[in-house]
Amino acid sequence: MTPRRGFFQSIRFKLLLVSLSLLAIPWAGYRYIQETERFLRQTQETMLLGTAQAVAAILHNSPAIINSTRDGETADAGTPLQYVNRLEQPIQLDGYTEDWLPYLGNLQRYPAEGEWLFESILGEDAGHLYLLLRVNDQQVLHHPPGSVRLDQGDYVDITLGAADGGVSRYRMASTAPGWVTARRLPAPAGSSAEPIGREDRIQGEWQTSERGYTLEMRIPRYLLGERIAITVADLDDPAQPLARRLVSSTGDGQPTRLGRLVRPDPEIGRLIGGLEHENARIWVVNNQRLVLARRGRLQPPEAVTEADEPVRFSPLQPLMRLILDQPSEHFQDDFTRSARLQGREIDAALTGQPQSRRRNTPDGRAVILSAAWPIQSSAGVAGAVLVEQTTNRILSLQNQALEQITGTTLLLFLFVGLAILGFASLLTTRIRRLNQRIETAVTSDGRIQGTLSADQSADEIGDLSRSFSGVLNRLAEYNRYLEAMASRLAHEFRTPLTIVRSSLENLQSDPAEGDRERYLLRAQEGIERLGLILHRMREATRLEQQLLQTELAPFDLGALLEMALEGYRSAFPDVTFELDRCNAPVIIRGAPDLISQALDKLISNAVDFHQPGSAIRLILKKTERRLVRLSVRNIGPPLPEGMERELFASMVSIRKTGASEPHMGLGLYLVRLISEFHGGHAEARTLDAHSAVEFSLLLPSSPTDS
Repeated sequence: MTPRRGFFQSIRFKLLLVSLSLLAIPWAGYRYIQETERFLRQTQETMLLGTAQAVAAILHNSPAIINSTRDGETADAGTPLQYVNRLEQPIQLDGYTEDWLPYLGNLQRYPAEGEWLFESILGEDAGHLYLLLRVNDQQVLHHPPGSVRLDQGDYVDITLGAADGGVSRYRMASTAPGWVTARRLPAPAGSSAEPIGREDRIQGEWQTSERGYTLEMRIPRYLLGERIAITVADLDDPAQPLARRLVSSTGDGQPTRLGRLVRPDPEIGRLIGGLEHENARIWVVNNQRLVLARRGRLQPPEAVTEADEPVRFSPLQPLMRLILDQPSEHFQDDFTRSARLQGREIDAALTGQPQSRRRNTPDGRAVILSAAWPIQSSAGVAGAVLVEQTTNRILSLQNQALEQITGTTLLLFLFVGLAILGFASLLTTRIRRLNQRIETAVTSDGRIQGTLSADQSADEIGDLSRSFSGVLNRLAEYNRYLEAMASRLAHEFRTPLTIVRSSLENLQSDPAEGDRERYLLRAQEGIERLGLILHRMREATRLEQQLLQTELAPFDLGALLEMALEGYRSAFPDVTFELDRCNAPVIIRGAPDLISQALDKLISNAVDFHQPGSAIRLILKKTERRLVRLSVRNIGPPLPEGMERELFASMVSIRKTGASEPHMGLGLYLVRLISEFHGGHAEARTLDAHSAVEFSLLLPSSPTDS
């Protein structure tokens, strides 16, 4: 019995392992998506560069760009610039920074290096200019109440340049935290510390902070032109007013020159408004990186929530969210409301080289792709255009594609796995059934107790079943042959042994001199007959051994047949031989001696069974399958029905018993061995039309035979 095997040794498990090759599908899909993502990113980068180039072409030699960097004097000459933020909501003067939170990233420190004294930020709406100062002062000194002079404590000077070229100076000083009003000072600066009047239109709120104090001011827009200077005085000893520390937004403590206001230009914003892209942002900066215009946004409006977007649910979403980076529209934008942009792509664009950059947001939730293009003017590079867009759309498409590929692969893997498992189960069932049928057909001691019916299916298992069926049937025939051989040997040995035994018995019982020679002669004949039987058995064995050592060579079978025919006519003068062959040479690859020996057996068999007076015909022809048929035909008794194939088996003979010479049925067996050695086979058939019997050798012709 076949031992029971486990699942892991079965064909089903092996086929399931083969099905794991389906995992190459998601890997190939992932590689394809990676290439697609790279292509989409390159396309996005090209699109952003193209947009930036288009905006830069529109702003080429734009007066708004040129005026943002010079106004009678160049920025390179040291004119300080003060950026004015566009306020989206009104500012409440309370001395606190909550209203300024969106713009605190644009605070400018003075001095820029070392320990700073104050930070400032400017903003405006339709009618007012707002100023926020955060002063770093460990000892805030307020002015004495009732003092006429305004230089006996900490103060802030605001110098405004009017549109007509005039200059006005105002001082903000407080006797205590709270509401303050500007005092007008005489010009030029430093001529007097005594105010010449109140300016109620310039108001502010002075509040103490942890690091010093905060001053929030409001100035009517019509009081100033395009220039301003801010000076902060830090006094620690009221008895020594001249020992105060002065820091100005112009870079020194004595603002003899004013800084110029730079604000977003509506005209530039209008020009770039038609080039906006969805979820993209366009910046225009001057050559000092100050923002002149901004259009678009990277994040959707607050009114657009995730609930407004179409919901797409998939069972794989929880798993994919754990594995893949998910796009997010809610991220920290480090450039939001920035007044001055920094980045290597901007630096490259301001040197005249377009460049793109990919950066992560501070919270790591999104990736922003930016492209910068220089704005050319007659004087050189006047500014740059920066176009930004997140890669969320690409990431979203990538995740959707990966999710679809993963889902499709899982379904395909499940379906194919079940199909392979079912197919493997079908195969194993058929193989197991074939195994059981084979074990049933053969007993435990090796005896074949029945035939194995062949499977009629056309696949390999059907071929295997038919092969097993043929092998078992041949083994059954061989077993029957072995069983019959013992009976036939006993029969063949019985006759000569009986002759020898009877002769010896007669010799003992009848000692007459005349009969003794006769009895001895009969005993000698029996012994010779036994020797002949043993000789023919040794001949068959010797031929089988000879076949293993014989080398094949091409030769002309027709010429061999003509030479052999002359010998047969001499050996059998009473028999007529006829030859029927084609005129062309018949070349085969074989051993001429073996072919001659097989032909001798066929001629001997034909001579024994032919009808006296009839001719024995030797026929040599070529068939359509590149075979050569060598036939020996004689008129005589027909072959027993159903014995055509068995005649070529060993120890099979249809001769009548009692013949003078023993016939072991080995002659045709040797013919079969020789034909099979040459790659052919032997046939025997009865020709009804001629009342003749024909024995044939079918041998493959040599490739050199034309």
